[in-house]
Amino acid sequence: MPAATINSKTLPPGIYCPTITFFQPTAEQNLDVETHVKHMEFLARSGLAGVVVQGSTAEAVTLDDEERKTLIRTAKEAFKRCGNNGPVIAGTVGAQSSRQALKLCQDAAEAGADFALVLPPSYYPGVMSADAIQSFFEELASASPIPIIIYSYPGVCSGINMDTDLICRLARHSNIAGVKHTDHDVGRIARETAQSLGNAFGSPFTILGGASDYLLGTVAVGGQGAITGMANVAPRVCVKAFELARAGRHEEALQYARVISTAEWGMGKGAILGTKYMTVWANDYAPTAALARKPLPLCPESTKQHVREVGTEIVAFERSLERQGWAGPAMRGETQSEKVLVAPKKTNGVVNGPKEVAV
Repeated sequence: MPAATINSKTLPPGIYCPTITFFQPTAEQNLDVETHVKHMEFLARSGLAGVVVQGSTAEAVTLDDEERKTLIRTAKEAFKRCGNNGPVIAGTVGAQSSRQALKLCQDAAEAGADFALVLPPSYYPGVMSADAIQSFFEELASASPIPIIIYSYPGVCSGINMDTDLICRLARHSNIAGVKHTDHDVGRIARETAQSLGNAFGSPFTILGGASDYLLGTVAVGGQGAITGMANVAPRVCVKAFELARAGRHEEALQYARVISTAEWGMGKGAILGTKYMTVWANDYAPTAALARKPLPLCPESTKQHVREVGTEIVAFERSLERQGWAGPAMRGETQSEKVLVAPKKTNGVVNGPKEVAV
């Protein structure tokens, strides 16, 4: 691969949302750009650290090149319009060659993405040794016009498991900015953060969890946030839990974490169909916005009912924070004071929203 002029950036810590993709309810199932933009604006105003488009949650393997660029461009525009300067991260999900992965990185940069989230090629897992994977990432990073983030997700990569030693070798490349652990291995996060101390990698390297139901564990061992699908539903709740945990306010953080964990476990049982349905239901989008791209089936009614049951409490948390005007750091002015919140309490089965308390 030809070397690129690298403009290395630091991936900020925090909560990132891997967004879903919306499709029109027609035979062609073209992109529903209107709902996409509405959702991007909702996420931007919540104060998330940033957003991932065309990742696994976005059904990226079903998208063509022009659709990918449209999603990046409109996400970037929406975040800018809302005053959130957080990065837009483009997934290269589906790339099975170095050539294809580089093309997706180049397209992403052209469309305005700040980082690329990259899975290792996995169609031929038997020959993808640790050395082969290391060469793939290092060559791609050297050629990519934007920094890349390692995406560790054995579940969609034929079981390819990138261990701590490999991740730490890759972390030394100046254009590899971080890792997303959808292997859900908190021990691995702990080992990598331990090895990153004292600028051991030579450049910033951000270590993120791949879900929010173990967010407190991620923070406890030194992780710097998460890329979590739950942020499609309750971005403020996820950001608040992260901030409380980082501030050492463990009891308050735990109250939020319990609600997040319950909702995420329930949402995950429906896989992509459950995630899309919960997002659409929670945000009162048109019901057809929950349709996945064919040949994925319709979301079963039993899944919808389950999602509503497990999602009611976290949606109440989110709406309460939203009504108070609370947002994460990406949307705070320098003079805006931090509001200290205690988590909602149940009274006779009714959820009451968070309340501000004096400190």
